[in-house]
Amino acid sequence: MSNMNALSADEMERFQKLSNTYEPDVQGPLVSRKEPTQSVALEYANADHALSAKTNALAITHPEYRIMKGDGNCGWRAVAFGYFETLFALRDPMRIQREITRFKSLEMLLKQVGHSEHLYEIFTEATEDLFTQTISAIQGGAGDESFLVDAFNNEFASSAVITHFRLLTSSWMRLNPHRYQAFLSLPLEQYCASQIDPLKTEIDEVGLQALVDGVIEGAGFGVEILYLDRSEGDAVTPHQLSPHSPSGATIRLLYRPGHYDLLYPADPNVNMEPIVNYQYAMTSDYSNWNEGPLGFDVDSSLMAIPNLMADPSFAMGTPMSPMPSVSPTPTSPFRMSPQQEMYQSPMQTHAPIPSIPVSSPPPPIPPPSAAPPPMTTLPSRSSDGPQIRLNPLVMKPNLSRSLPVTTPFKNSPYNQAHFQNSDFEPIHWEPHDRR
Repeated sequence: MSNMNALSADEMERFQKLSNTYEPDVQGPLVSRKEPTQSVALEYANADHALSAKTNALAITHPEYRIMKGDGNCGWRAVAFGYFETLFALRDPMRIQREITRFKSLEMLLKQVGHSEHLYEIFTEATEDLFTQTISAIQGGAGDESFLVDAFNNEFASSAVITHFRLLTSSWMRLNPHRYQAFLSLPLEQYCASQIDPLKTEIDEVGLQALVDGVIEGAGFGVEILYLDRSEGDAVTPHQLSPHSPSGATIRLLYRPGHYDLLYPADPNVNMEPIVNYQYAMTSDYSNWNEGPLGFDVDSSLMAIPNLMADPSFAMGTPMSPMPSVSPTPTSPFRMSPQQEMYQSPMQTHAPIPSIPVSSPPPPIPPPSAAPPPMTTLPSRSSDGPQIRLNPLVMKPNLSRSLPVTTPFKNSPYNQAHFQNSDFEPIHWEPHDRR
């Protein structure tokens, strides 16, 4: 302290100027990729209870955020980047064209306050170039906003766009002093010259409101600030700068004393309920009823009947090729009767049905009035009788794909009551019988 008192007035003034112009060496990109907001909660885990509770809640409601470099331009950069990012997210090239036209009309503000065109045209060109890149990215089917991150990490392009936004804001304030002068502690002209126009001067609440009023609100976007402070409550305090946002799109800023970042809310369309697969372990490996070629036309609905092709009366009297003998499978507890053995599916074992030559005449078709002749002989059930095809979804591992039928089907020639059975005997109904 004694050394400081020994300094002359000139030396004190020199140290004061050095202090005013000191710029900390801030590391990192100008605009980062999206980061999980949980890192902010970990940063404040051992801090004040209010900050810890608010950051934990923020990580749930806004799971992602984007870091702006704290070089004095973070607030301006956050709004400018959020503006172009929102335009890109809407995927509407015609809307961007309208924004290009609107920004050209805002040049009248610059001319009205006395700015020469040759002084600000380099900044307007940088903004127009970013509009063009956004349209090209949408039309090219770009999946994310990486091109915007690269553009804003370019020092020249980023500074040019931010300067353009600063000039438009200061011009708007100078042309509408009655809206802002009451909130300032110094004349508005001096405020704009010292706090708005120069680069690397951080934006405050008045300047941010003017930026929204003069530049952003015309696009139909809202701007919301979420204050991370020690105020009461377990959640960050939101403040809407644009109560009227026709499109519903909102740029959200996270404010910590002296610094702004971008926030991204959770997607309301994401379904957080677990997905249950009710078809787990079900198979779709189903074999065809008959994989052999057919020499005649068959109704597709008839092919769903098991063992239809093994019926000798099928195919309008066409003789079938003899079926090879089938070796029985080992004894199984699921045997239908002790006299019969398990069978493999005849659809998979017999030889393919030979096709009928084109040159041969079709077999004669009996007239509709004539009844088909009775069957003189029936195939032995021990070799190729009708069989029941088992469902592979419920079939035991040690069962074959089909089982022999012990009881004849009602409409089968094996049934004695069938008119084609050689031992045909009609069923006589008795009064005491119940249907």
